Amino acid sequence: MNTKQIPFTYFFGLSVTDEKLRRMALEEFAANGAEHLVLSDGLLKAVAGDPKLYLKLPQELRDAGLSFVDAHAPFGAETDPAVPAPEYRRQMLARLKFTLQIVHDYGVDTCCVHIDTTLYAGYTPEQHFDAARRTLDEVLPVAEKLGVVICLENIFKPLNTVDDVLTLIGEFPSPCLGACFDAGHANIMEHGMADPACVAYDRFGKIGREVPWEHDVLGRMLPYIVNCHLHDNHAALDEHTLPGRGTIDWREVIPKLRTAPRLRSMQSEVLPGRHGIPVKTLVDTFGCLLEKYLD
Repeated sequence: MNTKQIPFTYFFGLSVTDEKLRRMALEEFAANGAEHLVLSDGLLKAVAGDPKLYLKLPQELRDAGLSFVDAHAPFGAETDPAVPAPEYRRQMLARLKFTLQIVHDYGVDTCCVHIDTTLYAGYTPEQHFDAARRTLDEVLPVAEKLGVVICLENIFKPLNTVDDVLTLIGEFPSPCLGACFDAGHANIMEHGMADPACVAYDRFGKIGREVPWEHDVLGRMLPYIVNCHLHDNHAALDEHTLPGRGTIDWREVIPKLRTAPRLRSMQSEVLPGRHGIPVKTLVDTFGCLLEKYLD
């Protein structure tokens, strides 16, 4: 597979409610060479609650010469597929189905989904995971009808390990279920054990379990990867910084991603607002990275 033919997208927290500022941000990306943005969790929340913005946003992108290619579903304690508490499940299922409908309406065919973010008191991890299974039972047919691929993401948290992602993909064989490879999260789970401050120790320690440190995350996920999140860190914290400012070996990651048979898009999940990174620096960095390691 030639990833030069695969769209490259940029995650940017377009949370500004002022239309002029929003349009200015879109124009800034376009002026610096970006062609595609991520239909982010923040944008999906905004358009879901604002019918006027729902209609206006696609036109604003077209006016700037941009388009959406991939999406990231909203996530959180009451939003994730593994919510086990009955009082929250009905609204979670309704939100997830509505999210997939919006993704489809915007012409996007992949949506990253977290299996779980917050564990509920009184429920075991296994009960949470069974809840995720029930969610896929109900939601996957909706995704199949809409033609949207649900992409489960590897994270440094319980219920979100590579084993968890691959278990669900194996149990629900469908062209509309795949994986989202997160390079930063993989770096934490492969190399974070040497740092006592590693965020994975905290996440698994909260449920009294040892961290199931991982190896060859990209290789194990490769047959199932549909989209990906590219950002760097030093293997302890989820920094979401520019490639080259952390410890990830991009010489290995980028060419290997090239061989993923289901890959539809590649995404910068660098958070420029968090680090004060100019849009030009963001776009130029990834342009050089892809040119250097895809030739």
